[in-house]
Amino acid sequence: MKSWIGRSAIIIVALLIGVAFFLHQYHDTETDSPLLLTSILVILGVAGMILANRLVTIALDRALPWVRYQSYRFVVQLVLGLVVSLLIVNGLYFLLKQLYTETAPDLGQIILVNVYSALLILPCISVYFGIKFVRAWNQSQLETEQLLKENARSQMMSLRNHLDPHFLFNNLNILSSLMDHDLELSKRYLDRFAEVYRTILRSELSDLTTLEEELRLMKAYIYLIKIRWKNGLDIHIDIDDSHLSKALPPLSGQMLLENAIKHNTITSQAPMTISITADDKALIVENSKNLKQFDQSSHSGTGLQNITNRYAYFTDRSPQIQNLDDRFVVQLPLLTIHEN
Repeated sequence: MKSWIGRSAIIIVALLIGVAFFLHQYHDTETDSPLLLTSILVILGVAGMILANRLVTIALDRALPWVRYQSYRFVVQLVLGLVVSLLIVNGLYFLLKQLYTETAPDLGQIILVNVYSALLILPCISVYFGIKFVRAWNQSQLETEQLLKENARSQMMSLRNHLDPHFLFNNLNILSSLMDHDLELSKRYLDRFAEVYRTILRSELSDLTTLEEELRLMKAYIYLIKIRWKNGLDIHIDIDDSHLSKALPPLSGQMLLENAIKHNTITSQAPMTISITADDKALIVENSKNLKQFDQSSHSGTGLQNITNRYAYFTDRSPQIQNLDDRFVVQLPLLTIHEN
């Protein structure tokens, strides 16, 4: 603001010096006429009003920012702009009338000058500050939208970050169990686990992933869990290539597999079957049920809630869950580009 005041003062002083020199050169000549004085009044008035209103705008930007005082700011700035402009017009009118005419201004002339000036100035100020108001409103809307997006992104990152320790701890528990029974198998498991985890970290670089990428991760994870469970799992994947370009939140399919392993008893005598299919609308993961004795839950824990919350950021379609007597079915919506 200080720089603007300095520049404004320089411009005003330069204008006054220029006008004074012009009047000195042409005073008491035939060119010294009401037309000349009117022209000078208009030039000085317009310059002064532009500078003064700019200073008013700068001051009000601090005292009454548009974002917080939208309608009130418009009215205050309109009134102040009109008052400041009329003060400038009257000041210059009185100055020029006193210096270069022999008659003093009467009340009728003063009223006439103010009425005509107000009729000319008010529409200009209204349009100018109307444009400022619309721009400020649009800017506030953009800032609000940006804040909402940043907040949504922050919440989603929090949800996604929850998956890393969830996956890590579950598999470390499996690894710990393997080490008690088969050291060689646990080594192979650890190598494969590191490879799968690297894949998971890469997949989390984006908010959404394609079904093709998610299936690649799921197959890698299936390879991992089959090292542990061997003949205890019977997994079938049947997905047409036409669905592979659809999108879904990363790790959502893998997490369904993880939940199925976590909540069910798995033995080679009674293997758990998992079917992974897809249609135009959803990825369908279905597993047989043989719940662990200590876990008679409905499978609707934090993992599924996490997936549901992540979907909420991209679409109003939510995962469909069927908890039947003999099987558990989850349908994850497949998103197209316009839903992303």
